[in-house]
Amino acid sequence: MRRTRAGATWVAAALALLAACGAQDPAPSQTLPSAPEAEPEPPAPPTVEPEPGEGEYRAGLPAAVEIPPDRTDPAALVVLVPGGGWRSADPVGLAPLADHLVGEGYAVATITYRTGRTGDVFPTPVDDVACAVAYASAQVPGVDVVVLGHSAGAHLASVAALDPVRSDRCPHRRVRVDGVVGLAGPYDVSATWGLAEVLFGVPADQAPEAWEQGNPLTLVERRPDLPFLLVHGEADQVVPVSFTTDFADALRGARHEVAVELLPDVDHAQVLSPDVVGDVVVGWLARVAAQA
Repeated sequence: MRRTRAGATWVAAALALLAACGAQDPAPSQTLPSAPEAEPEPPAPPTVEPEPGEGEYRAGLPAAVEIPPDRTDPAALVVLVPGGGWRSADPVGLAPLADHLVGEGYAVATITYRTGRTGDVFPTPVDDVACAVAYASAQVPGVDVVVLGHSAGAHLASVAALDPVRSDRCPHRRVRVDGVVGLAGPYDVSATWGLAEVLFGVPADQAPEAWEQGNPLTLVERRPDLPFLLVHGEADQVVPVSFTTDFADALRGARHEVAVELLPDVDHAQVLSPDVVGDVVVGWLARVAAQA
């Protein structure tokens, strides 16, 4: 992206909207790793896994897993990853969508993760997302696992799904997810005008390898079997729609199955509403399951 007056205006608007929205939703993020290589085997599992419900997937990091009360065989497990500009990770704004998915027969996990606000930088947030997915999957075994993220959460979900094994510190067996849903994600961290520095702790020129490894666009060839649903509101003033369309093009170039939904008159926060996106997500989940 070339630095233009329009680009500078977008950065200012993104920062202002992030500050205004951070206390409400999973916090919008603005924008927001490397050449393909052999994928390592997941680390060996340890210990006894907890039952569904409220718990911690790591010390101090909560996750809540809910199973539809009227069925023992949920259609799939959907792990919801909040946004927050890589500065916060409050899942409260995801609650209405979680309730909608449970009502449609899906098991749902809502999670949080460590962020720049707590002094944690890449790859820690990605490790946390992958570990939370493993924790939730252990409680709902035998079903497909889909990770759904909003804003910065969509970026982290994509990296975790495409390149899932980064450390051996997770106390749960890592899993390969079966699909990714990204809502208004800032996928190309190199095009965020420095806003992703909070994720990496330093500018890109000081840690180019980390910035590359944390960029989903450089990971697209690692799992060409992984389907994606990318949704973006055309009225989004925080994360430009081009982040979604450019990521979709990169995924298709690497032979992924990709569905893109651009929603007129929908902004960065509204794309989370089950009234706006619920049917889109449920319909895509059903199609992916039918093709499995």
